[in-house]
Amino acid sequence: MLFLLTLIACNQPSDGWPDPVPGKPFEIATAEDSARTNGPFMRIHPMGQYPEMIQDIIERQPTLKIEEWLSSPTPLADFGRILKPGQEMEMVAFGGGLTAGVMNGGITRESQQTNYTNLLAHQMGIKNFEMPLFDQEHFNGTGYYVYHNTESGYPQWDRVVNNTVSALPGDPPTMPEYLGKISNYAMPDGRAEWLIHGAACENCELNKTMIPWFNRYIPKYPSQAFQKIREDVPYNFAILDEFFDRWMTGIRLTGQLGMHDIAFNGSIQLSGRVTDYALNGVLNKGQKGVIFTVPRYQDLPYMNWYSSQELASRGWGIYISFNRNGKADQLLDVSRPSSMIPSAKLHHLFENFSRGGEFRVNFEDVEVIDEGETFCSDPSPYNGKIREYAAEKDLAVVDLFDLYQRIHQGGYKTDDGIDVDGTAYGNFFSSDGIYPTPFGQAIIANEVIKAINKHYGSKIPLIDIAGFVRTTGVEK
Repeated sequence: MLFLLTLIACNQPSDGWPDPVPGKPFEIATAEDSARTNGPFMRIHPMGQYPEMIQDIIERQPTLKIEEWLSSPTPLADFGRILKPGQEMEMVAFGGGLTAGVMNGGITRESQQTNYTNLLAHQMGIKNFEMPLFDQEHFNGTGYYVYHNTESGYPQWDRVVNNTVSALPGDPPTMPEYLGKISNYAMPDGRAEWLIHGAACENCELNKTMIPWFNRYIPKYPSQAFQKIREDVPYNFAILDEFFDRWMTGIRLTGQLGMHDIAFNGSIQLSGRVTDYALNGVLNKGQKGVIFTVPRYQDLPYMNWYSSQELASRGWGIYISFNRNGKADQLLDVSRPSSMIPSAKLHHLFENFSRGGEFRVNFEDVEVIDEGETFCSDPSPYNGKIREYAAEKDLAVVDLFDLYQRIHQGGYKTDDGIDVDGTAYGNFFSSDGIYPTPFGQAIIANEVIKAINKHYGSKIPLIDIAGFVRTTGVEK
């Protein structure tokens, strides 16, 4: 009942805002599109759609010795009660960018190899887990972004474009189908649901571009969902990263958070419990697995590149209105919990503010998260429902909510004593401000191992993070 009351409370209109005086609109000239942003994969990075945020086109080569680490022996794992007598472990993964290997706003062969699912398979001694790797010639995959040094401290990027994959022409362009064995079916902004409906979705151009990568697994009819996967890969263990990208898409694209929007909260919002057809389809034979809680967006560097607290600390020259029911009919009080969605416009506003100028702007509703929306977008109630679903399906739970919060608060260390820095230029998050670095992926892999061992009574060895850093050359 409390959960339902919370949902109702989050959908009440607010009439407590003073009527603002509309300020002069802040205009940003549209930059001509160029190689800086041209291409079907630019939206993997949350700022890749803004040409003015990309400074240079550069070339990069792989630097990590990840194959050396992956070839190293590991102690024999005990799978506890995961497997029935006579079974061998066959693992699959579904989800979004975290599980697909998104790093620095792109997917590369190196980011796939250092993805937590691949590291987990190594620790479990699974030899048949196959990432849909980009080939060695196209090692930079979709391309990616690295931070460009800026005097103001507000991030801009260079784009890496050499040795990237070519998309097939079309509207939109699409990935060529991957023909090898696949154990990991995750994709940017993805979830298992896309493997039911394929490209039959609205406002999902990135998904339409990526889904053909898994073309042979898209069923003709929804009732056949995951049938082909089970035939090719008779899995008994599933990694389920189903909610994080959906949550982030909602944060970035929903005008009034807390409204009944299935893109934001899915079945949890509509029914008060997890009833996703796709998840139930993946687990229809009683397979074991792990599922993730949703972290707070406030704990991501992406939502801290441009901080409301920074504005509030100065206390003058600030006037922010936004359109909720009309033109500039709401005010954003930065002294209260609130956020602004990163964009080129926001970047230029902060740069001007850092030079002593005023911060005077009217936003669209989708560009801001006010205090009420901050309350309504707290994932805690929904994480409780994820835990209920995990108990129902006998799944281990990886608590990303707790992990990311502890990293964001500072002082977090790995089990072997390495300091973890969750800030924008730290060692845990990559330059897209949302997804981890190889170092961060290793930490998540260990959290998955801990959750599996605790829930199933298994004995899977943890990654020696210090050894992983030494062998691969990962920056710590």
